[in-house]
Amino acid sequence: MSIVYFLTVLNPHTMTAKKAIAIIAGVGPGTGTAVAKRFSSIYNVIVLARNPDSYKDAVEEIEKTGGSALGLSVDVTNEESVKDAFKVMEKKFPGLPLAAGVFNVGGKFVKRPFLEQDPDQMLSNLKANG
Repeated sequence: MSIVYFLTVLNPHTMTAKKAIAIIAGVGPGTGTAVAKRFSSIYNVIVLARNPDSYKDAVEEIEKTGGSALGLSVDVTNEESVKDAFKVMEKKFPGLPLAAGVFNVGGKFVKRPFLEQDPDQMLSNLKANG
């Protein structure tokens, strides 16, 4: 089962194109890629997955259609991996605000605002997906 958490920080209707970023964690051939493609028409997109093969095609397609995408290999269950990813994001898109964050990983469904998620429960959900 896939879990999708969505966080909107900025209103896309009041922003000029490509002045913010959208981060999508858990990109594969399904939901994550579809969300990344949709957001790429408005935002710079950063896609995260453990395996580069999971996001490579999405990044290529977004860039072919004029969008801006960055694919990163990240293990979202590992704090250091996530911190390292944010360092790379800041170098690629310095100072741009976060417009949207999507946490699209497998696990047990939990209906709760993203910023109120319990880190231990999120880790448990990730491990449940194998």
